[in-house]
Amino acid sequence: MQSAVSPFPFAATQAVLTLAVQSEFDVIASRQRARQIASLCGFTALDQARIATVVSELARNIFNYAVIGTVTFSVTQDNGRQHLMMAVEDRGPGIGNIDEILGGRYRSTTGMGLGILAARRLMDRFDIRTGEDIGTAIFMCKTMPAGTARMTSAAIDKLLSQLDVLPSNVALSEANQQNRELTEALNALQARQDELLIVTARLEETNRRIEALNVQLDQKADALLRADRSKDEFLAILSHELRGPLSAASMAAQLLQAGPDEPDKTAKMSQVISRQVGHMSRLVEDLLDVSRVSRGLVVIDKAPLDIAEVISGAVEQVATAAAGKGHALGVSLPDGPVIVHGDRTRMLQVVSNLLTNAIRYTPDGGRIHVTLEVNVGAMAIRVVDNGIGVHADLMPNLFDLYVQAERTSDRQGGGLGLGLALVKNLVEAHDGTVTAESEGRNRGSTFTVRMPVIEPACSQPA
Repeated sequence: MQSAVSPFPFAATQAVLTLAVQSEFDVIASRQRARQIASLCGFTALDQARIATVVSELARNIFNYAVIGTVTFSVTQDNGRQHLMMAVEDRGPGIGNIDEILGGRYRSTTGMGLGILAARRLMDRFDIRTGEDIGTAIFMCKTMPAGTARMTSAAIDKLLSQLDVLPSNVALSEANQQNRELTEALNALQARQDELLIVTARLEETNRRIEALNVQLDQKADALLRADRSKDEFLAILSHELRGPLSAASMAAQLLQAGPDEPDKTAKMSQVISRQVGHMSRLVEDLLDVSRVSRGLVVIDKAPLDIAEVISGAVEQVATAAAGKGHALGVSLPDGPVIVHGDRTRMLQVVSNLLTNAIRYTPDGGRIHVTLEVNVGAMAIRVVDNGIGVHADLMPNLFDLYVQAERTSDRQGGGLGLGLALVKNLVEAHDGTVTAESEGRNRGSTFTVRMPVIEPACSQPA
């Protein structure tokens, strides 16, 4: 049977071996010869199995549908690379539905067509010519591994001499070989399954991390929304707090201009202006403190400090405000000094802010008590009041910037909601903590500052 011309534009082609196919034995022989030739050409065991499978499947198509045909092995060269070319040809009736087979639309009940699709997928080059008058010719190429010795005529003769003689019981031999290949394939699949299990575990861990990140992002988004709302509320409060003293100072200035020669009125209006300017100065100072804390610019000048003396100073500062609302302000201090390592100005600010907060949110005639307790290695300042308390919903964010307790319609008490945020930052800068407790609305509040104390031996001057 005359071979068809190869469709591949190779510069040189040298025939290696041609096998006739007209029996079941020939189909098995073509598989074994394909594996042997592929091995001698330097192909890996996996590629040897692929080449042998493709050749045997196409040879079986010859036996089943065309009765007789050939399988030809050749070596070709192209651009410095060598290729193993296989031609499977017959003079059968051709394949009428080849386009349907190649398009993957054909569903075979006999297996016909599967070998053609496998050949196209597993080989580097593939071409098929088929027709009722010409039979079927399939050409395939597989590029040899880099570094394979050049296949000259002498090398091909040597290759042919190295082909093993086919055993007498070729079917049993091929079955044993296929069993070995199947075992190797199963081992490879098991190894791949193990790899997939590892990849799956990594993907699950990554998924858990992504879920955790999504939770964090949701939390940060909620925090940003709360911060945005707090910012809007703060700007409204700031506008109100500044408008009041500015209006009072402006009115006092107008009255001074209207009656500059009235000493009593001048003195009274001057006091009004002084109070309002002082109020605005405190607001501005609070804003500056918040800015410094937010940027980490607060300077803490630590030194041995009697915290009991600080508490006394803070009580003295707020005494007038407490008396103005008719509060009973009590103090309980230890008999001796309680020495901490801290900044007197900043600790005075901490205690004053807590007391001012208690005064502001306790209705007139309330009770406020500040206590200093000392345990081993630590001290605790507690400011207790019987004021409006803290709602449970507000407690988690009580020490955030701009957060305030519920205000009355007339905004009694004033303030920008900065005090507790400053307290928290300043206490933490002293390696301490501050906490708040409240049983709910109108049940009062307790604020506790805890800090380490200096051991008595270290607290005495040298």
